[in-house]
Amino acid sequence: MANKITKDMKIDEVIEKFPQTIKVFMDFGIPCLVCGEPPWDTIEEAAIKYEVDLDKLLEQLNKRLSSTL
Repeated sequence: MANKITKDMKIDEVIEKFPQTIKVFMDFGIPCLVCGEPPWDTIEEAAIKYEVDLDKLLEQLNKRLSSTL
């Protein structure tokens, strides 16, 4: 797959390029746009900060991405 979301990507870049992923971040309790908190963390940094399973988050983000391509 040419488009793949990785742990090193910044959240703001991901949601700008793949807006369909916003719901996934919200479902995992990671505020990305709705609360006004800057989404400049990497996906890995946000997973640590919000105590989210990084592998599950990446799996769901990429699943959402592949289902909308």
